[in-house]
Amino acid sequence: MKRKALAALTAAGLTAAIAIPAIAFGNARPGPAAPNTLFVARMLGANEVPNLTPGLETVDPDGFGSAAVTFDLSTVGSENVCWDLNYENLTGTPIQAHIHGPGVLGVNAGVAIGFTPFSALGPTSSTGCRALTAPEAVTAADIVANPASYYVNVHTIDFPGGAIRGQLAAGSPPSGETHLLPEPLRAYDSRTADGPLAVNATRTVSLGTGVDGGGVVRLAIPAGATGALVTLTVTNTGTGVGGAGGFLKLYSAALPSPPSVSTINWFGAGQNIAATTQVAVDANDQVNVTAGANATDFIIDVIGFTY
Repeated sequence: MKRKALAALTAAGLTAAIAIPAIAFGNARPGPAAPNTLFVARMLGANEVPNLTPGLETVDPDGFGSAAVTFDLSTVGSENVCWDLNYENLTGTPIQAHIHGPGVLGVNAGVAIGFTPFSALGPTSSTGCRALTAPEAVTAADIVANPASYYVNVHTIDFPGGAIRGQLAAGSPPSGETHLLPEPLRAYDSRTADGPLAVNATRTVSLGTGVDGGGVVRLAIPAGATGALVTLTVTNTGTGVGGAGGFLKLYSAALPSPPSVSTINWFGAGQNIAATTQVAVDANDQVNVTAGANATDFIIDVIGFTY
């Protein structure tokens, strides 16, 4: 798929800038569907309707992922539906993926639009565009009008009836390539997760989901996003044999090594410092964080994404 450059972002309090090479991008879609509103889904095995019938088994218990779909209903016979999927912890090889409906949560429904060819489904992600048939275009119009009545389903060889599923919802409206979330979502907090990041250590963090102010886990960065708009905060900063101060590098998990520049710097023990910046993400919405000079706790809040 065609890669797109990240939009320039200027933010008050920006501590440092990082270079964003094309290899770091997720799967951005080309063509007229790009500026249209996204329809997104957070997919979980728990959303499947349980079925133990041989050949129709459902519910991959620890599988999860996200989906993003756009429609361009102003054109006929062109690539007017595009999708990006990512998924993890699936048991068995992905064999099919579709939009199903109409069917609300807890209700099964037939296939509405297939993400074909199914041979293009990768082990952890898939992206593509194709032309809708005339009947599918009618269905697509209903999806746009009533997204919650449709769901995305990924099927695997071990769960042919459906491994993970998520109801569609209208995503954040676009402003060019940038989509701002209705409220910031906390995607990661080392204080309650893995503890402080040690000096010279690297940690991979998913920005796919985050927690809102009410403690509810929500979709933060949909499949296919090229990057994230985030606030990176350091807290409980340490002092080592080299003295006070340190830095973090925030960058796409697709990069084989850290960039040469830092994203945030601190100059003493116990400091709390935040920087708002943009960062490219890999095809599974992941970033890396590398610590230099001293250990620290860190927090990542997602405020938007680029597509």
